[in-house]
Amino acid sequence: MALAFGLMSLATAIVGMVVVSDKQAKAAAQDVVTRTTLESAIEAGLFGLERNGAPEAAEWTDRQTLNGEDVELTFEPVRYKPDINRSGPADVTAAIADPGLRDRISAALTPALAPIDANSASNAANATDATAVAFGRFSDFVQAVGANAPEEDCLRRRLTIGRMIGSADPAPPVTGFIPTLQPLQAGAVIDVRAEARDAVGRREVLWRRVRYVAKPERPWLTHDWRELRLGRTDTPCPLPASSLSLGGNSVAP
Repeated sequence: MALAFGLMSLATAIVGMVVVSDKQAKAAAQDVVTRTTLESAIEAGLFGLERNGAPEAAEWTDRQTLNGEDVELTFEPVRYKPDINRSGPADVTAAIADPGLRDRISAALTPALAPIDANSASNAANATDATAVAFGRFSDFVQAVGANAPEEDCLRRRLTIGRMIGSADPAPPVTGFIPTLQPLQAGAVIDVRAEARDAVGRREVLWRRVRYVAKPERPWLTHDWRELRLGRTDTPCPLPASSLSLGGNSVAP
């Protein structure tokens, strides 16, 4: 009898393990489908830019439906966004509306004072020397700020890294008309954001920073790739009032 109960318990445990493993396998498969869908939607959007040109706007949106999933795309040329390495700290923090997040960005960008040499004839001068803060990757900046996933998503919407020039171009004025399409220029860098919902309604976001190199065999190079899993509801990432008064981005997500 004891043996029989023992075998029954073992069988129940095995069935439970199989059920859990099956759920995990299905979840993993769904993650692959969602990730592939987001990648495919971005590729379709980039192909449209190659074929039709890009709007004269600081930001624009598109939609794709793939594998039964609705994907919202947002395109942001980096020429209009403050660069965390090349723009001044004031310009970087001015792009963020949330005061607490701005304070953490300011702290992350604050240069560290060089150590004072006790034998130096001018300790006061040494105390003002500073080592500039530079980030190799946007993820390094996110870590220095201590941003969670929704905050990182907001940082990527408003800021960038890797622009070749120091200051951002003025954003094109927002009008009620459809922006004029212009042919893509080789070397153009764009932050692309794709968003879809998973099986339980959470927002899956994929960011790619791409450079247009205009080569038929490989028109785009990817400089950054980041996947974020957010909550079921939209996370506010408003433009600062100063940006809105100057026109801001053409489409605020």
